[in-house]
Amino acid sequence: MQASLSVVIPAYNEEANLRRCVDDIVTYLRKQEWDWEIIVVNDGSRDRTGEIAKQLAKRIPKLKVITNIPNLGYGGSLKTGFAATTKDLICFISADNQFDFTEISQLLHKMTETNADIVSGIRVHNKDSLYRLLLRWSWNKLVYALFGHLATDIDCGFKLFKRKILEVVNLTSNGAMIDTQLFAGARARGMIVAEVPVTHLPRTAGASTGGKISVAIKAFKELLAFWWSLRQEIWEEQGRVIFRWEAFALAAVLVIAGISRLYRIGDYMTFLGDEGRDAIVMRDIITLKHFPLIGPGTSIGQMYLGPLYYYFAAPSLLLAGFSPVGPSIQVALVGVLTVGLLWWIGRQWFGRVPAALISILYALSPTVIVHSRSSWNPNIMPFFALLTMYGIWKVWRLGYWQWLIIAAISYAVVLNSHYLGLLLFPTLTIFLVLSRRKPGSTRYLLFAIIIFLFLMSPLVWFDARHGWNNFGAMKQFFSDRQTTVNLKAYKAIPNLWPVWRDVVNSLIVAKQSSLATPVAIGLIGLAAYVYWKRPSKDFLFTVIWISVGVIGLGLYKQHIYDHYYGFMFPAPFLLFGFGLQSLLKNTLTKILVGVVVTVLVIVNLVHSPLRIGPNYQLTRTETLAQFIKQQAGDRPFNLALLAKQNYDASYRYFLQQNQAPYYTIHQQLTEQLFVVCELSDCQPINDPLWEIAAFGWAKIDRQWEFPWGVKVFRLVHISVGK
Repeated sequence: MQASLSVVIPAYNEEANLRRCVDDIVTYLRKQEWDWEIIVVNDGSRDRTGEIAKQLAKRIPKLKVITNIPNLGYGGSLKTGFAATTKDLICFISADNQFDFTEISQLLHKMTETNADIVSGIRVHNKDSLYRLLLRWSWNKLVYALFGHLATDIDCGFKLFKRKILEVVNLTSNGAMIDTQLFAGARARGMIVAEVPVTHLPRTAGASTGGKISVAIKAFKELLAFWWSLRQEIWEEQGRVIFRWEAFALAAVLVIAGISRLYRIGDYMTFLGDEGRDAIVMRDIITLKHFPLIGPGTSIGQMYLGPLYYYFAAPSLLLAGFSPVGPSIQVALVGVLTVGLLWWIGRQWFGRVPAALISILYALSPTVIVHSRSSWNPNIMPFFALLTMYGIWKVWRLGYWQWLIIAAISYAVVLNSHYLGLLLFPTLTIFLVLSRRKPGSTRYLLFAIIIFLFLMSPLVWFDARHGWNNFGAMKQFFSDRQTTVNLKAYKAIPNLWPVWRDVVNSLIVAKQSSLATPVAIGLIGLAAYVYWKRPSKDFLFTVIWISVGVIGLGLYKQHIYDHYYGFMFPAPFLLFGFGLQSLLKNTLTKILVGVVVTVLVIVNLVHSPLRIGPNYQLTRTETLAQFIKQQAGDRPFNLALLAKQNYDASYRYFLQQNQAPYYTIHQQLTEQLFVVCELSDCQPINDPLWEIAAFGWAKIDRQWEFPWGVKVFRLVHISVGK
């Protein structure tokens, strides 16, 4: 390699070492066909170091001597030396002769081989004292905790790096922190760091100052201050610093999201059979009556989800005094967090203004609001799906492998919410495979797998104890493809447009069909325009996320409900954000953006679910349960519900909470049966519903009608002969 090399030698009180150090370096460099120079930095030495350096400069034309007065410290010496360099590559090596400079060839070879921006030595056969080794170990562990893996031997005094690093990495330390600043600043900007083993020789003269306790304490203080300043620096470079106007705008959006989800939530929330069942399970967890290993059943294939949602929501039921409003509030708050996370990701991917605009649209989307204010396992999926994708993006784009653990936890929650979360798996796999490996990545991958399996283990354990019924149902779902799913990807082609249009219709245009087609086409056009303009990797990440989801849903042969899109709720808004970014670059298209966003905001506001009267399902269910208890007169009773798409778990929850003498037919056949009728035309006598049929021959003893159209009948037994 034809090198253009500057060698920086910091020297403090090294009169016994400096002459030999420089002579060895010059002897080696004169044998190479390199463009080189040497800068010796005399850091205010109190011995003859400065005098010796000047003598060397007189006989070595390519050697420059710089003197720091007063002493600036190790970091200050290096910065002074770096500022005086003129070559493309910079090497620095200590003046104490503990390194063999001829090994610079290994560093240069490694830089060429890996295209690294920094190549650092790893000291082998280390000759330092036990105290210094312990100090170094403590330092490296603290650095790792704050910055992740930077290098195996951060403070090795033999390094080679490209001069361009000094243009972007801000080196401020005058002490031992400078090595950490160099590595952390480079890593944070995506630069490549490589390492090679180098010989570490014992010091033959002089005394080291790096192991002094005062130096170490100062370095630890600087480390914490640098961690914070680097975060601010990188955020500013990436456009992540939050300005005052932006903080106010975000607060306003979050307030809007909070109001739309929490306003009179007890009156607006859904509380039917599924919600009642969940409340019963969560109450049993809290009271230690039953700890489930399985979650709710799905609507197809006799499959069951995992129980994580129950574990997640049970504490909120306790905090709310066993009111079902508690879990609904928790889900609503998760919905608000989703808005905030969408904004945070958007501003990193495409800037402040587009991020603010898509956050407003997401906060106001009627479909999103409806699925953010009731306690139901699919309703937390959008947040955890977004967090899953953000976690894998952190691994892929930034090399932050610790985020793989967050992604694994989030993905387990997604699969416990709905099995359509499986459609995230191909995208997760693609970008995990594309992620660049680095030291420690295998360990994080192993931890992530273990944590994921642990969170999925309750369902697996339950299935193992019950003949693998759940696994069998899944197998049948994918094998019996006549009515469920087609595994041939090309079969999805005819359904791609209908699915995409329905996604846009449900999430972005408030189910206004007249707008769905032009907006769906417009988003495709915007995506094509962004792609034509050389898109960012983040854009391609979003497109793959959406494409895999739409193709997967296109293979599904049954009806698609709104909550099926939960794993990709935020994705169309992110795609819209990239389009907005491209359109906000000139005045004419800015006007177009203003018009389109204003129209969408108005449409979503006009069709906001808050404009529809509350359903009062919770209040009405509780009222009927109390009424039935009163009419039962403290005598045991059975219960039945006649409804189109509901079952009696919601009523049972409040009956049990009120300690009513309610029994199922299996538990006890009583003398009275209360039939709640939610149908417009009800004839409970001889109805084939099992709870009524099993009650036996009966007659209507009394009946009541409530203002919201529900009737309650009390049936009593009659003799067969009558």
